[in-house]
Amino acid sequence: MRDPDFIDRPELSLALGAAEEKGRPSLWRRLSLVMELVIYALLLSAAVKLLSPQFQRLDFLEAEKERIGRVRDEKESRVVRLRQEHRLLKTDRDYLEVVARDRLDLQREGEHIVRIDRPNKD
Repeated sequence: MRDPDFIDRPELSLALGAAEEKGRPSLWRRLSLVMELVIYALLLSAAVKLLSPQFQRLDFLEAEKERIGRVRDEKESRVVRLRQEHRLLKTDRDYLEVVARDRLDLQREGEHIVRIDRPNKD
C-alpha cells in the first residue's frame, strides 16, 4: 500500500541531476573538449604542412618572374641601341667612317693611330 502523505515527483530528481551537471562539467566532457581542440590543432598543422611547399614554389616563381623581367628589359634596351646604330650606319656617312676606322683599324693616308685599351669595368 501506498503512503498517502508521499508525493512522487520524478521531474524533481532529474532537475537536480541536471543542475549538478551544469555547475561542474564531468570528466568526460572535459576530455571531449580537450580532444576536440587537439583535433582542430592537428588539422590546422596538417593544412600548413600540405600548403607550405606551394607557398615556397610561389616565392620561387615570383623571384624567377622578376629575374626574367630584368633580362627582358636589358634585351629591349640593347635592341633599341642596335636599331639606332643600324639606322645611323645606313644614313650617316660620318658615323659610318668613324665606326669603320675604329672597329676595322682603318686609317687615312698620312695618319698615325694610337690606340689606348682600357680594361672593361664589367
